[in-house]
Amino acid sequence: MNERQKLYGDMESFWDVLDGEVYALTEAMPVPKETIDNLRTAARDAYSIFEKVIPILWTMDDEGLIELGFPKVALPFLRLQTMRPLSIISRFDFIVSGEKISVMEWNADTPTFIKESFEVNDRIAEKVGLDSINDGQSKQLAESVRRAVEAAEHRMNQVPHVVFTSHGDNIEDRWTTEYLQRFVAGATYCPLNELEIRAEDGLYDQQGRRIDILYRQTFPIEMALLDRDENGRELGVLLLQLVEMGLLEIINPPSAFLMQAKSVLALIWLLHETSHEYLTAAEHDIIERYFLPTYLEPTAFLERHQAFVEKPIFGREGDTVTIHQGNGAVMYSNEQRSFADQSAVYQQYQPLPTWQLQDGAEVAYMFGVFVLGGRPSAVGVRAGERITGNRSYFLPIGQHKNQEEDG
Repeated sequence: MNERQKLYGDMESFWDVLDGEVYALTEAMPVPKETIDNLRTAARDAYSIFEKVIPILWTMDDEGLIELGFPKVALPFLRLQTMRPLSIISRFDFIVSGEKISVMEWNADTPTFIKESFEVNDRIAEKVGLDSINDGQSKQLAESVRRAVEAAEHRMNQVPHVVFTSHGDNIEDRWTTEYLQRFVAGATYCPLNELEIRAEDGLYDQQGRRIDILYRQTFPIEMALLDRDENGRELGVLLLQLVEMGLLEIINPPSAFLMQAKSVLALIWLLHETSHEYLTAAEHDIIERYFLPTYLEPTAFLERHQAFVEKPIFGREGDTVTIHQGNGAVMYSNEQRSFADQSAVYQQYQPLPTWQLQDGAEVAYMFGVFVLGGRPSAVGVRAGERITGNRSYFLPIGQHKNQEEDG
């Protein structure tokens, strides 16, 4: 039995090799407990800033939301307040450089990397002789999913039909979704392509049953808005109309889509940079400590001859991300350009730290910290190139049995 089989052979419904390529690494990186604690503190504090800013977005006029990159057809949906907290399952991406922790972005609506962080990571850590870092977080995940469904149920007069959905032919998405589905008794699964939207009536599953609650953890709203059926109907718009009419509940809620736009980072930085009194002194301190300067134009970085990152507002997995030198020349660029037609934000460049694998290869890595209903939770690491994309690796992490060994 080889090392991969020993580590991952007993992992049910897990994609350690994906599309014929290695995804999960067969070694683990030790991380000091202090770093994990500091990351969870950073996630808690950063979340509080988004909580403070969302009322501004809810009251912003259409022109302002369009300037922030939101699709015009989604505007009525953006202001819906169907449940609190803002997001049920979200993930902050952080760069850790020495003692400095920087927010890269908040995946508030459709974060991936869930099963890896909540279940697989600690099992691998224990197999390689490290202490777990996410002990008990899977129970917290299950409780969060159940509470979200129960909150939606309270607004209904009947026992709801709960359906989890994803692209059925994408193993990672499907198995992640089915992992979450098992937390809700009686919930079923329906692939996206088998959902049927009946305008001003409801959403139906493959059995012809009307769906009351749709859990769409890996299905982005911005992608739904691009969908058309054979008759040219805008399926995403019809779906959002069902939510607006109260004929369908979706999880994550509309507020999560509103907060996932990277342009919200630019709004946060504007409030801080102008010392806006809407924020308290403590909130300004949090932004100064964790947030990177982010703008809707690159002018400030070009004037300062400072390297910056160009990111599509609704981009995913590093797709269409470009790192520029201070003069605007390209330093690194992701070869995938799926979001080239989107508006972008421009964020100060903060290099990713690197880790040397046992075979001598060096990988850049970033931390993902999940937030469940406003509470920091599981921590995981993705590793790869300077721009962490969909070809990144899952790098298990843990703590030395003796913390002093971490240095």
